[in-house]
Amino acid sequence: MDEPPTLDGGDLAVYRAILLHDEHDRMRLADRLGMPEPQVRRAIERLTAMALLRPSWEQPDLLRAVSPDLGLELMLQREQEDLALRQERLAQTRTALATLATEYASADAAVVSASDGTELLMGLDRIRTRLETLATRCARQADSFQPGGSLPTEAIAAGQSLNEQAMLRGVKFRSLYLQSITNDRATADYVQWARSYGSEIRLAPSLPMRLLIVDHEEAVIPGNPVNGQPTALLIRTPPVIRALEALFEAYWKDAEPMTPPCEGPAGPEPTPQERELLRMLAHGDKDEAVARALGVSVRTERRMVAELLARIGAGSRFELAVKAAKLGWI
Repeated sequence: MDEPPTLDGGDLAVYRAILLHDEHDRMRLADRLGMPEPQVRRAIERLTAMALLRPSWEQPDLLRAVSPDLGLELMLQREQEDLALRQERLAQTRTALATLATEYASADAAVVSASDGTELLMGLDRIRTRLETLATRCARQADSFQPGGSLPTEAIAAGQSLNEQAMLRGVKFRSLYLQSITNDRATADYVQWARSYGSEIRLAPSLPMRLLIVDHEEAVIPGNPVNGQPTALLIRTPPVIRALEALFEAYWKDAEPMTPPCEGPAGPEPTPQERELLRMLAHGDKDEAVARALGVSVRTERRMVAELLARIGAGSRFELAVKAAKLGWI
């Protein structure tokens, strides 16, 4: 179905000229408004489609502008109809995706499986698809071993959006990385970004394997390659989950919190924009309010916070504000 027409500044200017000045001739409208005649013609077509222009009672070959009050009522009615249509489409899409998810789970289970619900995921695509599902479904906590050292750029890009959505939902992340990641700028920046959202990060000299535990209910560990393809095991057996959690807690207890590298004692002096950001954080302002005040997106504001956390060596936003105050930055 075609999208309903919308009004832009040119459309409103044409509507205003017809309403207030009783001007109907397209060429004179174009001269009055300083607009090309084709743009005026398209504006009239959109206004007519939205019933803001109607045939004149006195001269049916001309158009008259309806009153702004009626125009507003018509636009609100159209928006309500469009909203109802979008909600109907959304419900249909949700039902279709739920059906597909059920079919996918049934088909996927056929590839597996032991009677205890353990699934064998074969191939990188299947593994990553299941990890995406777990990230979307995670509601409380995600614990992980990340033994691979520095993270590939594509892996960071693939996981950042899903992790951000989960952290905004209040999911608690605890991640163990190798100490060597401090030598890789991209990985260290990503980890610092995660810390800015409240993730807990610790470093260990070695890790036994890759591991992900989701909501104390499901875990993913590597499997043995099959025909040259990587595999992973998705485990749901409670005793095995508890054993993996005990393994994670043992490494977590002995690991060291990550201390971000700094340039000198505190890095370069903050810019005026960064000082204002620090001042607002110290006052407890939320990300959305800070971003709006600085004229940047929320994503950009959070990146700035992550950079300041790394520069000043702070582990949280509260610590950032305290250290910035001690340095005289705010």
